[in-house]
This record gives sequence, structure tokens and C-alpha cells, in this order.
Amino acid sequence: MAIFSGPDEIYKKLVEDSEESWLYGLVAFAVIEEQRIEWVRHLEEHRGEPPSQEEVKSWYEQQPEAVLLRAKGTAENALKAYSDEVVEIVLDDHRKEIEEGIFLNEIRNLKAFWPQFGVNLAGGFISALLFALFLAIMAFFVLTDLSPVEIASEVKQQLEVNDHAKTGSDQ
Repeated sequence: MAIFSGPDEIYKKLVEDSEESWLYGLVAFAVIEEQRIEWVRHLEEHRGEPPSQEEVKSWYEQQPEAVLLRAKGTAENALKAYSDEVVEIVLDDHRKEIEEGIFLNEIRNLKAFWPQFGVNLAGGFISALLFALFLAIMAFFVLTDLSPVEIASEVKQQLEVNDHAKTGSDQ
């Protein structure tokens, strides 16, 4: 069992000589020091005066090695909670950036709407004009009724007229 004579030894054990992250050790050290501060406040409330240097040294010496394990557990929970908060904040910020980016892109797309609308309107007008021209040509052919039978009868009449005119002029 290790006996600690002061905060320097606990700091060395948790931060300097530890294989874990220095931040993890530093938070664990802060947990132990917070316990000492609470002990000092408790004595001041009940006795009306702070403990002496010997009493503080005695407090450190009475701390078992298990106090380090509890402090590490508390530090780990505190760091986990803090990291969860930081991750949540970063995700919220990232989510807001994405939403703002989508919003700005939609605004930019709206600005591009009117020129595209003009192009589409012109294309629609030209298409309607071509379709109307096609309908007019079809109506001409349908209403003038140029069927092959009529063309053949017209040609036959012309030939008969020509033949009749030739035979009449020959006599």
C-alpha cells in the first residue's frame, strides 16, 4: 500500500508516471484535490478554523491506493460526458452548416429560375408554332381532298380533253 505524503506524490503517480493520457491523470488528480478541499471546508465549518499543515499531511497519508482508482473512474466518467457534449455540439454545428448550405443552394437555384424560365418559354412557343404549322398543312391536305382516286380521275379527264382536242383539231 502506497502512502502519500502530499499532492506532489499523487500528481506524480497520476500524471507523470501514468501510462494513460496526461489529461485523464490531471482530471483524476483534480478529483482527489476536490475531495481534500471538501474535507478542509468540513473542518472549517465544524471547528471554525482550517486544518494545520500536519493535519493536511495526515489526510494525504490516510488515503488508500483505492482512492486513485475511484478518482480515475470519476475522471473517466467526467471526460466521457464532456466528450459526448463536445461531439453533440460539433454535430449540431455541422448539421446547421449543412442546412444553411442546402438553403443557400436553393436560393441560388431560384435565381437561376428566371433565365431558364425564359428559355423554356421560348422553346414552348417555337414548339407550338411548329405544331400549328404542321396542323395547317394537314388541314390543307385533308380539306382539299387530294386523294389518289381523284388525282387519277383528274389526270384521266385531262387526257381525254387533250385527246379530244387533238382528234377534233385533226379533222
